[in-house]
Amino acid sequence: MAKRKEEKRSPTLFDFIAAGEKKDEEKKPTATEPPVRQARDVSDELYAFIKKVGRASKDDVTKWAKGRGVTPSELYKALEKLLGERKLRKKLDDEGNLVYEVLG
Repeated sequence: MAKRKEEKRSPTLFDFIAAGEKKDEEKKPTATEPPVRQARDVSDELYAFIKKVGRASKDDVTKWAKGRGVTPSELYKALEKLLGERKLRKKLDDEGNLVYEVLG
């Protein structure tokens, strides 16, 4: 009796996905990857800055943040926190520029 020839199975979409998962598992963090930076809370510093100047435009706030190495996401979170706590108010000045003012 002759042996029956086995059929080769063609690759499927699931084979491709499973191969991708194996590659992800094999990838280990290396020493060359930069460490993940933790977000810091700069709301108190930002509040002190705006309180000192009285009224700060968006440009002034972004210059202040860049000078201190604050990321845009940290700045946004700090502004939202202060606005939510009703420590700051944002409005448009006569020229249509966004301005932050201290309340109270």
